[in-house]
Amino acid sequence: IPSAQQNQIAQERKQTPLPPLADLLTIVITTSPIRSNPSTELIERILETFVLAGHEFATTCPKVIVCDGFRVSDDDANDTKPNEETVPQGTHNQNKVSKRHGNVKQAMRNGIVTNHQAENYHEFKQALRKLCEEATTADAASPARLFVNTVVEELEERQGYGFALRHAVRHCVKTPYVCVIQHDRTFMRPTPIKEVVQCLYHNPGVKYVGISMRSNLLYRDIFYTKYGKAYIEEFNRMYLHPPELLVDKQAYGPNSRSAAAMSEKCSDKVWKSILSLSNAYKTSSQHDFHQEWLKNNPPPPAWHQMSLTPTMFWYDNIHVCETAHYRDFVFDPSYKMVARGGFVEDKLSPVLIRTCERLGLREGHSRFGCYLLDDHSGLFFTGHLDGGSYSTQQQREAQYPTKPTSKGS
Repeated sequence: IPSAQQNQIAQERKQTPLPPLADLLTIVITTSPIRSNPSTELIERILETFVLAGHEFATTCPKVIVCDGFRVSDDDANDTKPNEETVPQGTHNQNKVSKRHGNVKQAMRNGIVTNHQAENYHEFKQALRKLCEEATTADAASPARLFVNTVVEELEERQGYGFALRHAVRHCVKTPYVCVIQHDRTFMRPTPIKEVVQCLYHNPGVKYVGISMRSNLLYRDIFYTKYGKAYIEEFNRMYLHPPELLVDKQAYGPNSRSAAAMSEKCSDKVWKSILSLSNAYKTSSQHDFHQEWLKNNPPPPAWHQMSLTPTMFWYDNIHVCETAHYRDFVFDPSYKMVARGGFVEDKLSPVLIRTCERLGLREGHSRFGCYLLDDHSGLFFTGHLDGGSYSTQQQREAQYPTKPTSKGS
């Protein structure tokens, strides 16, 4: 909960210009072994979408790619590639495991790889480092340009997403805020990251802002379904409409440039699915509540008010968080809210709910200060490429070769 001193600092900040985004925000990208290694295509694809979060975000903010460690399986029956002697130096020291998993994706999700997969991962990390080194001198068309202001942080042992992020926050992040992005999460349309950072900078009670995705776009409806009328009125009072999120209506919101950009980037099939959800949004309580709020709080002409929806779930999807909140609260070992090998959301979210049950909804939620961004366009901001199943273009072409055209056809 913000102290009187923190509130005083926030008031003073509002009287001065916002510092450059690069002084406020570090981008942490977490990655681990996946089938598409040693290709860097997946990382390149997510970095290509960073420009949708703004030029400063994509080019000037420091970026850290945290490469998790792994464990080597002693079951190489299906590994027809180089044996253990060919695995790069340092790989042999990884803990070996004999646990069987149903498929390759599940094994790698648990940080378990074969010797060949370990070699591919080693080559992937080498390729990342090379791209980072070449970033400042590469021409504009080179993939290396995407890696400007980026460093690679390699973990020696398997940590899992949660502890890999903990390492980054403790040892790699020097800015007051951090944007956390997993290696297969993308921006799908222009996203007001700078405005979100400004919101956190001026409002110490806001610790975390999740950037919406398909599954949480209708979060108020999710909350109402789970907890009913008993809590919805108090939940409504917890909504925030910060002045930092009052924006040009042509930039965000219904019929905005951001919404139009999303339709331009999607295939007809994907856009049809997105429109279906958008139509559902227009009949949702998430939408209706905002319309009621607007009746009593109309924004100035040509302006649009975005909002922050309180959430009882700490989504690991793309989010911006106060660094100290992660370092000193979420990752405080005495609270045991994050487990080695697991995701932050898995253990922290139940703790959040129990805290609200014990202290009351508003008081309990204030300990975590987590919200979801909604620009009320009926569209989400971020997407998921599913790194565990991702195949590079070369892999796809090898798996589904183009059939030769027969003569005379």
